[in-house]
Amino acid sequence: MNILSLRFSKAFKTYEEWAIPQKRSAQLLQNLIKVSGRTLDVGCGTGFASIGIEHAVGLDISKKMARVYKDRFGKVVVGDAENIPFKDRSFELVVSNFSLHWTDMKRSIPEALRVCSRQFVLALPVEGSLPHFGFPFPKREDIITLVERTDASLEACFIQSLEIPFKGWELVKFFHYTGSSYNPAHKGSIILRRTIENMISKVETSFFDVLFLSCEVKK
Repeated sequence: MNILSLRFSKAFKTYEEWAIPQKRSAQLLQNLIKVSGRTLDVGCGTGFASIGIEHAVGLDISKKMARVYKDRFGKVVVGDAENIPFKDRSFELVVSNFSLHWTDMKRSIPEALRVCSRQFVLALPVEGSLPHFGFPFPKREDIITLVERTDASLEACFIQSLEIPFKGWELVKFFHYTGSSYNPAHKGSIILRRTIENMISKVETSFFDVLFLSCEVKK
């Protein structure tokens, strides 16, 4: 978590300019929202998923991202999605956009549902995204299984491909300037320039396969 916090904090000034698919994902995610009330944005970043939502509270591991969120929305907590620092059913709505794939979802998804009393909406990239880069994206089936094991009823579930509109070294900059250059599969090892050049030379179009789902929390 410290590595991720550092990466995202370094990118807080450049994130919004470069995070085009993340912003589009948040817009699609908001179309799934059916309820209003106190809302928790898990892995809020600068707040794409909180735009237009009243009574939003952000949660993020990055202090600098959280600072941007606070300036815009007023309330934010620096904390871990795997151990959310709120009581059970504290929020009518819980949203999470492009963040939980960085976590241990066996912990973060149950935590998100624990603090939710009515609706949980989620968007995150899954297996099939960025196939040339070897990032260990989660499987769609595994995420659905985690949700179905909780006291929640799955209402909507679909996958949407979102293009990353950058190529070559601009694509490398995209990862760097959005704080998402860390690959757990490489365990922090340094990747040689020629290796990066070889990877990006094979990529014509980059995209995320994003899983969108909505759950009703059973009372």
